[in-house]
Amino acid sequence: MNRKGLPALALLLSPALFTSVAFANTDTQSTAPAVDSVASIDAKLINKRSEVKQLESTVISNQNQLRDLRNQSNALDKKADQLDAKRKLAQRNLDEQYNQMIDDPELDITPFQKQYQDSWKEVKENQIAKLAIQQDIQEQTRVLKASSTKKQRSLDELEILGESRQEARVIRLQDELAAQDTLDVVHTITCKMSMTLSACASQGKTLSMQKAVNNFQQQLINGFTEMDTVKQHIENVSLNIHVLDSAIIDSGFNGSNRYTTKLQASLLARPNTVAACQLLGLENRYCIEQGTAQSSNDKIKKEKKWVGITIRSNRHEDNVTVNGVNYGSTPVDVMLPAGQHQITVEKSGFEPYSRQMSLAKDMSIWAELKTQENRPKPGKKFADSLSNNQEAPQMVVIGSGDYQIGKNAEQNISIPKAYSIAATPITVTQFETFVANSGYITESEKGAGCNAINGGETKRHQNQNWRKPGFEQSKNAPAVCITKKDAETYAQWLTAQTGFTYALPSEAQWEVAARAGSKEAYWWGSDIGSGNANTGWGGSSWANKSTSPVGSFGANPYGIYDTAGNVWEWTNTKSGVVRGGAWSFAPTKAKAYESLELSPSTSANYTGFRVVRSL
Repeated sequence: MNRKGLPALALLLSPALFTSVAFANTDTQSTAPAVDSVASIDAKLINKRSEVKQLESTVISNQNQLRDLRNQSNALDKKADQLDAKRKLAQRNLDEQYNQMIDDPELDITPFQKQYQDSWKEVKENQIAKLAIQQDIQEQTRVLKASSTKKQRSLDELEILGESRQEARVIRLQDELAAQDTLDVVHTITCKMSMTLSACASQGKTLSMQKAVNNFQQQLINGFTEMDTVKQHIENVSLNIHVLDSAIIDSGFNGSNRYTTKLQASLLARPNTVAACQLLGLENRYCIEQGTAQSSNDKIKKEKKWVGITIRSNRHEDNVTVNGVNYGSTPVDVMLPAGQHQITVEKSGFEPYSRQMSLAKDMSIWAELKTQENRPKPGKKFADSLSNNQEAPQMVVIGSGDYQIGKNAEQNISIPKAYSIAATPITVTQFETFVANSGYITESEKGAGCNAINGGETKRHQNQNWRKPGFEQSKNAPAVCITKKDAETYAQWLTAQTGFTYALPSEAQWEVAARAGSKEAYWWGSDIGSGNANTGWGGSSWANKSTSPVGSFGANPYGIYDTAGNVWEWTNTKSGVVRGGAWSFAPTKAKAYESLELSPSTSANYTGFRVVRSL
């Protein structure tokens, strides 16, 4: 391959470059901030494009509604002119009748009075309708402006994501370029009769080394995620392959002056700092980091561009800081190098606006500061006190705000007030404390029995209850064989014990907590994986056997355990809905948006509950 840089092969193969593997690992560790993977950004791009498309539809719909309202207003204006003319005519007719009454006191003018009153009533009704339309126009204008602003913001974010994706592609290729491997090559040459044995062996070793370099290079290229793109640009880029170590495993003549060399070599590519960009056909700015030291022979200049940012807010006398530097009150115009920046706008008595933003183009930032409320901090954990120096279940605070739930997280909901939810399902020990304190007897213990799934069929077992669910349980496992009434009674007991209101969660409260901000089917991703949760066929030691102790699997980002699998959990839905999947159900039922309808009087060894507490 006649590629730029290959003539230097002899230099690269010189003994001076046969350094140890340790030398290859002395590269300065990168201090650059973590960058999302290409796949992660692609997923975000898909979501963002979908969001932009949805916002565009919303803007068009809002524009159409505003146009319809204005048309209605114009129609009312025309009608107002007609009604006013009608009223004036009725008034003239009535005036004439009054004049005639002077000569004829017996004249009946009632029909003319009614005509005038009716015409005036129509005028008033039209005025009221016009006022209502004007108010609707004002509101719809505000709605259109808000949706247009949101659409533009999403378009800006889409472009920024596009920039981030290019950067992530570069980082991925740089990681792939850093691959090191040890290759065994066998090469046979025909030595000239005039060559000495030493010269023939030397030539065999040199050509074997060249073969190792070529094989490594081809192997490297074929292993690139974007192999096809790289191959389009490889002719103009040197991978600068280094041999870290090599050894002749075997060599010798095998007849007719044919000399075979078997060589083992450890190789590594050391391309220049912009090679990844060149191989991907991207601008060098994606490869040149601000502050990267350039050697005296490196003529490539730093290409980080600067962008203009305008920052505004809805409050006077606020304060803006960018990367810890104070810029005073809004509006603020500042030039910043493209890249990640921490932007904060704050004012005493208001919730601060603070964002880590990736800036790639000139843009405006609108910081809306909301009145600060005295509310618990999201993620905070606490436990109320019970009698006898015991504690209620540990609770996790979930903040108010806008969330996305449902399949593919397509449903937008607003949680107007912060709440807290139990970090785990209620355990056997916790339920036992309730029973011992209150003397409560569950529905299953009264003779209703407890359902179980056997051979794919649901069967009721009269002798099973929360104490004996049909399998061995630890005291720290979820209490099962619990009806909705049993769960509600436990929550009422907690309320009486603590003075705070406990209840079963709504479906929205449960899913917001379970998702922990994720838009995927499970809080950790789109696939159940193996050993991530206690579901049927889920790869855990409890799968299809029993419940697992709470907290046996990692907590989600909110610090909440067992929202996928282990036991279905009751919600406050009247009809009887449980969420979360269970140890005896397929993994697909443990998706955050899945639900199961059960009669509220049902108890089952795969159904438990957790509680919420008002704040």
